[in-house]
Amino acid sequence: MDTNIYNLAFLRSHDIILIADCEHRIIEANPSAIRIFGYSKEEFLSMNLGQMFSDKKHGSTFLKDICKQNLVNLKEYEFQKKNGKTFPVLVNADVVEPESDTFMMVAKDVSRYKKEKEDHYTRKEMMLLGKMAQTIAHDLKNPLNNLLLGLHQFQTALPEDNEEVSFYLNFLKKNANRINELINTLLGPSAIFNLQKERIDLNLLVKEAVKGLEDKIQSADVILKLDLSEAALYFELDKEKVLMALNNLIINAIESIHQDEGVIYIRTRQKEGGKASIMISDNGQGISESDMKNIYQPFYTTKSRGMGLGLVNTEQILNAHEVEIEARSEVSKGSTFTLNF
Repeated sequence: MDTNIYNLAFLRSHDIILIADCEHRIIEANPSAIRIFGYSKEEFLSMNLGQMFSDKKHGSTFLKDICKQNLVNLKEYEFQKKNGKTFPVLVNADVVEPESDTFMMVAKDVSRYKKEKEDHYTRKEMMLLGKMAQTIAHDLKNPLNNLLLGLHQFQTALPEDNEEVSFYLNFLKKNANRINELINTLLGPSAIFNLQKERIDLNLLVKEAVKGLEDKIQSADVILKLDLSEAALYFELDKEKVLMALNNLIINAIESIHQDEGVIYIRTRQKEGGKASIMISDNGQGISESDMKNIYQPFYTTKSRGMGLGLVNTEQILNAHEVEIEARSEVSKGSTFTLNF
């Protein structure tokens, strides 16, 4: 009866259960392990247990711990599926047959828990960013109001029949008012949460972002390559905010390039299930592995200039739209940021 209960638990458990030995061989895998990892049972039985771990050093440490101490209790690791995707797990392991050095490992996928935890902290960061944005907006308003007041004084003092003077004054006033509008829209109270969504084609949004940065791209002597989807990619978005996020990523790409023949490659693609992606890639200086862990932290920057808020702001805007951002980088080779809609 007890054996049947254990067999039933092994077969029906939602957690990963593997039976292995201290020679690193997998002896048995339950259906959940097969489903989650994506390997067949035959593949599992021909594998080394260390292959389950995304970090092979962690796999070696786990095997040493279980085979020397006969117990591993509630340790966090990261496993890797057959398709290369990784996921966090909480592991318990215990020796079941000391004579044959056989042990059972039970691993619980904690992706959802970690995601909920990250979302909680993300919302707190968004609230903090909102407060910071209000402070920045207040500080920007004073010099901007002085600028508008000065332009008004110029308009009243200078002759009205001078077309060239009138053109430039109107041009400056128009752009000053645009800055004022952006401050109110993007940095006002709860701006990140207050989304004014409309149906937007991602291809047109990318084109608009690139057009707005033409001067910066040309002055940096960067080659821009656009590879846009033939099909329109429509999504409900706050145009101004997502445009701001794209601008931040493209500017970061431009500023990362310090050598000749700098290239920025922007691609849009339609994906299954009505989804889409925007990829922004560069051949710049890249980001080290240690710096990658901090790129979304407020005020963290590797640049000599800048406040370190660009990527923070970008991530918060995308999170508010439930758009996932993935970052990959290699020092001296460049970086790639992919937005998954």
